[in-house]
Amino acid sequence: MSAFISERLLSAREWVVAQLRKERGAAATEYVLLILGVVLFIIVATFGLRNVLNNAVAAIGNWINSVNPPVVP
Repeated sequence: MSAFISERLLSAREWVVAQLRKERGAAATEYVLLILGVVLFIIVATFGLRNVLNNAVAAIGNWINSVNPPVVP
């Protein structure tokens, strides 16, 4: 019985050591792919919303031009 228990403990120890040696965390390549995805999303969204953005900027510009500055005494 003692040989069986020691064999199981050795097997469990080897499993724990193998789990600890596994690579953890993201590699630089994964971060680059994530940033690339975000940049591509921003570019596609900008082209898709181009008319909306142009109209918003034009409306803000018109509003700024229509505001009269205060009279300085």
